[in-house]
Amino acid sequence: MNETKCGESAGPIGVRKWIGDVSAERVGQLWRAEDHEVLLRTMRAADELTLALVALARRESLETCVNEKERTDGDGA
Repeated sequence: MNETKCGESAGPIGVRKWIGDVSAERVGQLWRAEDHEVLLRTMRAADELTLALVALARRESLETCVNEKERTDGDGA
């Protein structure tokens, strides 16, 4: 697996170290700016994933409602 250092930018498709791996390497040491950056990057990625999943669920829900309405309107109900 290709890992980047904490300070390097790997871009949107780069493989980054997981915060748990970074934490395990740093047991017993002081929290550094790099640790903070890794945590924030991980939290941002989780936020983006959550927002994307909510948007997908909402879109699918709206499509289902529209399809159901079209079906019932077509039946004359």
